[in-house]
Amino acid sequence: MSAAAQVEAAPEGEVRVSGLAKRFTGRDGTETLALSGIDFTIPPGQFVSILGPSGCGKSTLLRVVAGLTPASTGGAWIDARRVAGPDPMVGIAFQRPVLLPWMTVRQNIALPAELEGRWSAAEIAARVDALLAMIRLPEAGGRMPNELSGGMQQRVAIARALLKDPGVLLMDEPFGALDALTREHLNDELLAIWERNRPTVLFVTHDIAEAVYLSDRVLVMGVKPGRIIADIAIPLARPRSEATRGEPAFARIGAELRAMIPH
Repeated sequence: MSAAAQVEAAPEGEVRVSGLAKRFTGRDGTETLALSGIDFTIPPGQFVSILGPSGCGKSTLLRVVAGLTPASTGGAWIDARRVAGPDPMVGIAFQRPVLLPWMTVRQNIALPAELEGRWSAAEIAARVDALLAMIRLPEAGGRMPNELSGGMQQRVAIARALLKDPGVLLMDEPFGALDALTREHLNDELLAIWERNRPTVLFVTHDIAEAVYLSDRVLVMGVKPGRIIADIAIPLARPRSEATRGEPAFARIGAELRAMIPH
C-alpha cells in the first residue's frame, strides 16, 4: 500500500495534549497556574473521562482542547492539526443544554449546519430526522425547549453536537445537573449513541461511578496546579448494562479511583 493510501485509510479522531500549562492573571495582577505539565494521547474511537475534584481544572482543560481557551504553554492537537480555535468537526456538549428558547427542537439541532452553510436544507433535515430517532425523540422536533424535561433537553444538546458526524466529542459534565436515575439512564443512552459511530470522546465528570461505567480510560486530576496524576484503564467488557454496575470489578475500580482523588 502506498504512503498516500495509508494516510487516507488512517482513522481520524486522535486527541493529543502535550506540555500543556494554563495561567490566569487576576485584576490585581496576581497569576494563578491552573494547569501544569499535562500530557496524554487518546487514540481514535476511545472513550476517556477526566475525573477530579471541583476546582482542579477539568473544564479548563476541556476548553483548551475545544479551542475555546488558549494554552499558555504547550497545546492540544486533533489528529495533526494544532488546536488554535474551535474546530467545526469537533462536537461539544456542556453541562447545561444551552438551547435557544425561541427555536424548536429541530431548529436547535440544525443550527450549527445552517450557520456553516455547507449542506442543503434537505440534507440538514435528513440528518436532524436521523438524530431525533437516535435520541428517541422522533416526535419532538416541533416542540420548544421549555416543553421538554431536563434529560430530554440534554439529549437534544447531544444530538446538536453530533449533527456534523464529529470525529471528536467533548463533553463537560453534561449530566451533572440531573437526578441520579435520569443520569444513569442517559449514561446508557450516551453509550448506545457512541457505539454507532465510535467518535473519540473526552468526558469531564466528578462522578466516579459515571467515569467507570462509561470509559475505556480515566484520567485522574490533582489540584494546585491541575495535573494528571493517574491514567487508569477500565477493563470492563462492552457493551455495558445495569449488570455492569453490580460486578465486583466495578466496585473495586471505583474504590481505587476514590483513593486517588485529592480531598
